[in-house]
Amino acid sequence: MEKNDTLLYVQLAEQLINHIKDGVHPVGDRLPSVRALAKSEQVSIATVSAAYAILEEQGWAEARPKSGYFVKRAAVEPLSMPKKSRAKTSPRAVTVAELAMAVQRGAAASDGVVLSAAIPDLEFPIADIVKRTFTKLSRYPSSFGNGYDIPEGLLTLRQQIARRAVDAGLHISPDAIITTGGAQNAIAQALKALTQTGDIVAVESPCYFGLLQMIEGFGLKAIEIPTDPATGISVDALTLAMQRWPIKAILTIPAFSNPLGCIIPMEKKRLLIQLAQRYDVPIIEDDIYGDLQFEGRRSKALKSIDPDGRVLWCSSVSKTMDPHLRVGWIAPGRYYDEVLQQKFVSEISSPTLPQLVTAEVMKKGLYDRHLRHARATYHQRYIRLLELAREHFPESMRVSSAKGGLVAWFEMPRSVDATELYYMCREQDIHLAPGELFSVSGLYQNCFRLSFSNNWTPKREQAIAFIGSLLKKMV
Repeated sequence: MEKNDTLLYVQLAEQLINHIKDGVHPVGDRLPSVRALAKSEQVSIATVSAAYAILEEQGWAEARPKSGYFVKRAAVEPLSMPKKSRAKTSPRAVTVAELAMAVQRGAAASDGVVLSAAIPDLEFPIADIVKRTFTKLSRYPSSFGNGYDIPEGLLTLRQQIARRAVDAGLHISPDAIITTGGAQNAIAQALKALTQTGDIVAVESPCYFGLLQMIEGFGLKAIEIPTDPATGISVDALTLAMQRWPIKAILTIPAFSNPLGCIIPMEKKRLLIQLAQRYDVPIIEDDIYGDLQFEGRRSKALKSIDPDGRVLWCSSVSKTMDPHLRVGWIAPGRYYDEVLQQKFVSEISSPTLPQLVTAEVMKKGLYDRHLRHARATYHQRYIRLLELAREHFPESMRVSSAKGGLVAWFEMPRSVDATELYYMCREQDIHLAPGELFSVSGLYQNCFRLSFSNNWTPKREQAIAFIGSLLKKMV
């Protein structure tokens, strides 16, 4: 493949997919031959072959021996969305650790079908790039034998993070960033800097169970704020909670929240900032999914409209590249000194080599190239999940309309016990995340979360069919 064709095949694949979506090529239609398309688009045969490989992987096309490529499926209409949450807005102690640990351990030890883990596809080409970069950089004297890195983190990585943050609307100096051991570690450092035992933290409802576990582990209380499955946290409900309770921090995932996949529109983000200013409360922004927007320009981070440094922007490459790197970061704004002190006390510094690898991949443009492929692929895998759900799940189901991220949220009739469903599926080595994990007040018993990040193999599709068969018996 020619050097400049590396980007062309992704662009060509997106063009073909858009033609399929627009009905130019209906289901069953034969797509242009490799040679014909190479000639018409004035690209190499290798570029066309790579583009068709993407269409195959994402389920848009299939290759038929000696016949060429044919359209396999069309885009499907979205299903009904989950109802707006009705969280019990009073502070509560968190008690989800036992079930959360069981779900986590079960998925990690499984050789079966794991639909419970919100992790990226580790078979993307970026995985080999990371391994090769590790091997290359590990030979450099600067990678080892120099003692601890500075607490702020590797400068070259912070420079790359600052450069890429422009896409999220942020114009920050590398000196405003602290590297961490993943986004969860960044959020942990923020909570430790901002709160004390017994303090109250406002969270979205449903809320990612890893954050609830963290709140539990720090001896804090969570107050669940009702959340719209399309537009995110309710500012009105949060306002009432702020009036009634001494909330010390607001914890939110504005871009493709886990598990709903919703995105807070800019107008609501401004209201959220104004509310935080009125009550002088910091906002911890978990932007870990921000780079995984399926279509269009990346949404602006909440931090991008932060006028007085009260937003602590947290992210990592754990959901975009590889969680094993354990590379994350935080831009703590006015709380920089407190967060840096917490990091120094708890871990002194971050491991140097993973930071070097991440910086190298970003610097060479390989990360951005990977993201273009990942976004398109995850989008089609989400669409395939909707198709499978429409085929196998009860008609009364509701499912989140994800615009990015790695997970989808399913709401079933009240008769469905998702925790019972979890245990029944686990007996067949099929793993999902039951809804009660995502609440501190016993909500979402009839809901569950599924990941769509991995390729839809026959085994995974059969697992969806099995889940559907159980659900139909429960309805």
